[in-house]
Amino acid sequence: MSRKGEATIFVGTLALLLALTGYALQVILLRRTKFWPKTWATIHSAHTEVMELDRKTDIMLPCFTFSYAVADKEFSGRFSLFTNGQEEGESVARQMIERRFEIRYNPKRPWTWYIPDKKMAGYEVEQKMGPQMEGLYPKD
Repeated sequence: MSRKGEATIFVGTLALLLALTGYALQVILLRRTKFWPKTWATIHSAHTEVMELDRKTDIMLPCFTFSYAVADKEFSGRFSLFTNGQEEGESVARQMIERRFEIRYNPKRPWTWYIPDKKMAGYEVEQKMGPQMEGLYPKD
């Protein structure tokens, strides 16, 4: 086998190992969140943002900023909902202001949060929980 062929196999194997490691890490993180304490969060603002679905496709999603309190300290976060287009996203964004929802937070690092609901208002929740979700997470 040529050096180029060996290098291609090596790079491919390394990429596969990195992808599997990332997936395993996400599964571990999601399992840990089941034991985190719960609290209520409130959505304070919403607007649509352009998100990169893949390298060729951009979509408009409603993005939300929320806050929650732990031990009398305020924390905040952002998430988006996967809607069907800009018009629907803007409508959902308006409806969600002041909505309360449950989150879980890391008791050792209360600024680290997770939304356990997979859907909100009938739409898939997009949140930062692993490298494969970075594209649809609102920019901080």
